[in-house]
Amino acid sequence: MDNILLYLVIGAAIVAVLFLIVALLTLKKKKKKRKAVMPRIEYGSVSVFFDEENNVTVIPYTKDKHGVGRPVGRPVFLKAPYQPLTLGQTVRSSMSLCKKSRIYPNDKLMNSLKCKDWSEFSYKKRNIFVYYKAKLGLVFNTTRRAPDGSYSLNFRGYEKVLNKEAGDIELGIVIMNLLERCKY
Repeated sequence: MDNILLYLVIGAAIVAVLFLIVALLTLKKKKKKRKAVMPRIEYGSVSVFFDEENNVTVIPYTKDKHGVGRPVGRPVFLKAPYQPLTLGQTVRSSMSLCKKSRIYPNDKLMNSLKCKDWSEFSYKKRNIFVYYKAKLGLVFNTTRRAPDGSYSLNFRGYEKVLNKEAGDIELGIVIMNLLERCKY
């Protein structure tokens, strides 16, 4: 009887150890998948616009043959409230559009934004410009809106810089923290 009890205890211990090993391997595999899914940002630029209720519009940009910034792809919209993770993921995915996308025609952009022109869209919106710069990483600049609806940088140079491997949560937090420096 003592031998049976001893075998049961040893068997239970072996099963517990095997279960623990399988659980740890599964967690490690999930962590690797999450890391692999998040591509490094190595190109692109976006403008992140915030309306009065903090709803977000992200517009990806690329330079045309004359060096002028032009929108690429469709704008992405986030309704407040949202988490820094969601904002960071949206910015990352929008920046990835910049490499292969073609210029998005202005009439289609205004249609997507449900506005007749840029001045109407930008009215009472704050803007943060995010772009990739080789050897630096992700550069963030806050802006101020001019009466004609255009934006200019609040600061010459690099207001905030993040490593290109920065995570989505960190990306979202930096943008949300910079928001109070933007001017209408």
